[in-house]
Amino acid sequence: MRKFPIFLLIDVSESMAGDALVQLESGMRQITADLMQDPYALETAWLSVIAFAGRARTLVPLTELTEFVPPHLPVGGGTGLGGALVHLMDEIDRSVTPSSPEQKGDWKPLVFLMTDGVPTDNAESALRRWKEKYAHRVALVAVSIGGGGDQAILSRLTNDIIPFDDTVDGAFKKFITWITNSVKSSTRSVTAGGGITLTKIGDDVSGRGSGGMPFEALDDRYAVFVGRCTDTKAPYVVKYERHMNRIGAQDPHLAELFKTREYLLKAAVPVQQDYFELSDGSKTDHSVSSTQLIGQPDCPHCHAQFGMAVCGCGGIHCVSGDGEATCPWCGKTATYGVSDGSDGGFDIGRGRG
Repeated sequence: MRKFPIFLLIDVSESMAGDALVQLESGMRQITADLMQDPYALETAWLSVIAFAGRARTLVPLTELTEFVPPHLPVGGGTGLGGALVHLMDEIDRSVTPSSPEQKGDWKPLVFLMTDGVPTDNAESALRRWKEKYAHRVALVAVSIGGGGDQAILSRLTNDIIPFDDTVDGAFKKFITWITNSVKSSTRSVTAGGGITLTKIGDDVSGRGSGGMPFEALDDRYAVFVGRCTDTKAPYVVKYERHMNRIGAQDPHLAELFKTREYLLKAAVPVQQDYFELSDGSKTDHSVSSTQLIGQPDCPHCHAQFGMAVCGCGGIHCVSGDGEATCPWCGKTATYGVSDGSDGGFDIGRGRG
């Protein structure tokens, strides 16, 4: 059977944690349901999902549409785009049949790369390999979620770069519809002897471009932290977003905080143990002072009131209030007190974003 291979290469780094990944999970279910109603897609479309953070992992190998089950999207630390490209190219080599003088191979693969951040690894060798061996035989569409993707890197991969503004009402629904319609139109086109065709995405959700940000091994738009629940030892990610003084405040106290502090609490989400498997395991040696942060999250597992307690070992965990608690990272018991930052604060080790 001649396949039309479609790869979803999805950034599941800490900066994507929360609503973005929830929406993409729901979107994959909708894409599958819609394509199942299309006779051309039913006959030709095969789907694969690859997730990447510090490391990449195939969540679903290339699978016929009728057998495809949308996966749960995990969360990991870092945005290893170079490693993700290597993983994608290896998957293409394994699962896509090339044409030969004896037979027609699969149709040209279509890749949707979805990312919201700056690579935290060095992608140079992967980019060279892509340009030399894959760019001419694979159609890649780069979706810069929130306009945060590295324009300089993405432009070396493809001319099809979609800056997707996820802040617009109903943006993800329109985005998912665009992917579905692009796949439908492409299945019709390739079976008729044409090329891959993308439908037009609405101007209202395609309005935030990105500047070319260099490789820094850290996405400074966010301050992300990995904690563990004191009760269950289950991990969670706390995400703060740099507010850049874009947010107004009616409360004078809050307005003053926006002037003196850089990051505003965005989300605290539970993650699975595979967070550590998808992370590259390296330390950033970067930290943020507690005086730079606005907002104190609850623990998303046990709902303890304070989710940003810091042990002497550097491990972040939750506490219910002042008093003794045992660190789920190192197992030591210490006495904790809630700080309002007036004492100068303390440094907290951060993730890569």
